[in-house]
Amino acid sequence: MDILFSAIIVIIYVGLMYFIFGQIMNFMKQKTTDFMAQILPGWILIMLSSIVILFIFPDYLTSQRIFQFIMYISIGVCFVSLFLLIVIKNISLEKYNSIISKLKANRDIK
Repeated sequence: MDILFSAIIVIIYVGLMYFIFGQIMNFMKQKTTDFMAQILPGWILIMLSSIVILFIFPDYLTSQRIFQFIMYISIGVCFVSLFLLIVIKNISLEKYNSIISKLKANRDIK
């Protein structure tokens, strides 16, 4: 029963975050043309929501491991994004643009 409950929680969470992330991306595309600035709020939301879910649900659920994985991945993406925006962009705009173009090219492949 715990596995089924955990699976339902994860499926609902992933679907909801996918929808909200898309809405945030569309909103941020109107505000800025910088790709990192467009995706960073969505990843911050994913990080915060996974942390909140880790505190809400009991430790014995199988989904705890999945949400810990999501949390660690989102923390890593947020740190890398902030590093790119704050450090690399200020040091070398050309290097920043080349990194962003590679990220966009990998994202657009389907």
